Amino acid sequence: MNDRIRELRKVLNLSQREFAEKIGLKQNAISYMEKNGSTVTEQNIKTICSQFSVNENWLRTGSGKMLLENEKKQKEFFDVFDELSPVLQDYLIKTAKDLLDTQAKLQFNNDKT
Repeated sequence: MNDRIRELRKVLNLSQREFAEKIGLKQNAISYMEKNGSTVTEQNIKTICSQFSVNENWLRTGSGKMLLENEKKQKEFFDVFDELSPVLQDYLIKTAKDLLDTQAKLQFNNDKT
């Protein structure tokens, strides 16, 4: 698991310090996990999976995909949405609905051909 934590951190392009901050640990704890093979606690596993949308099975065993892409995209979207002002949140909702309409029209036109 320790190699997978290092691999995840590198895929996310985070330093040990940045990774540690995001999961509430100190940099030296991440360094120790990656280099010395320290035991990763259940809480650390849950936090890593939640914070970075990681497939828990992959983190534990190496099986499956590393990231849960749809969840990662949703988290990113909601993080951005939460940072917007209420007026821009409304605008984003309207724009997203317009995109759905456009997508439906494009699919309808493709189905006709």
